[in-house]
Amino acid sequence: MTLAVERIVVALDAASENRGAINTAARLAARWKARLHGVFVEDDDLIRLATLPFARQVTLALGVERLTLQQAERQMRAFAERARRELAAAAARHAVEWSFEIVRDDATQAIGADPARDFLVCGATTRPIGGHFRLECRWWSTVEPGAISLLMAHREGRDGTVGVLLHDRGPAAERLLVAAAQLAEAHGGRLAVICAPDLAAAPEFNAWLDSSLAGHAVSVELDLAPAEPAMLSRRIVELDCRVVALAATAAQAEPARLRDMVATIACDVLVVR
Repeated sequence: MTLAVERIVVALDAASENRGAINTAARLAARWKARLHGVFVEDDDLIRLATLPFARQVTLALGVERLTLQQAERQMRAFAERARRELAAAAARHAVEWSFEIVRDDATQAIGADPARDFLVCGATTRPIGGHFRLECRWWSTVEPGAISLLMAHREGRDGTVGVLLHDRGPAAERLLVAAAQLAEAHGGRLAVICAPDLAAAPEFNAWLDSSLAGHAVSVELDLAPAEPAMLSRRIVELDCRVVALAATAAQAEPARLRDMVATIACDVLVVR
């Protein structure tokens, strides 16, 4: 079984760490023989702020100065152009076809518009401001886990284990397992299946696992999930999980855990619809 993906859509904006998301998306597009599509989302809040008479901006060269609509739009275009160039360069490195578009905040439904054929990649961290603090990642509020299969990319550049959290062995669990295996093939080939002891001990579980992973070049480790959430996070770190995969229902039921995995454990998170 394989997860059919025709297009890798990478969501970009002026505040996020776009480079890691772009490189991750290009790598997956090459692996899955899919088209790479970048969507740069302009910040409506910034544009509206720039229309106010008291709006100000601080730059290292000029200090405090008035922020005008023309300046805001010019800066937004510059960020979009830089993202487009980085996308084009990544597509060239991985020899994949690519496309790019710019939308406004009120058109974010255009990101990953077709859940049946698109796979969404978002940057999970923002660029530091003044080297001291970061804004919250916009995609937490923009993208609804479960609407489309997505990868929240925390960082890019190293291989590691892909950990998959299984709660049952139904059709949704099989899709999750297959997606995690495909991602593991792109990140070193190590897959850790983390599930409750009663599920691991269920009749024919191992046969179902072998059947679901047939044809995937991965090394599988079965790991029993601890009862305490804090211990689960520690175990994910011990397994050196580069990515943690979970079903959309789990992400929707426990959004706090989803954020913790990205922020505290510093791993990518794959959510499969």
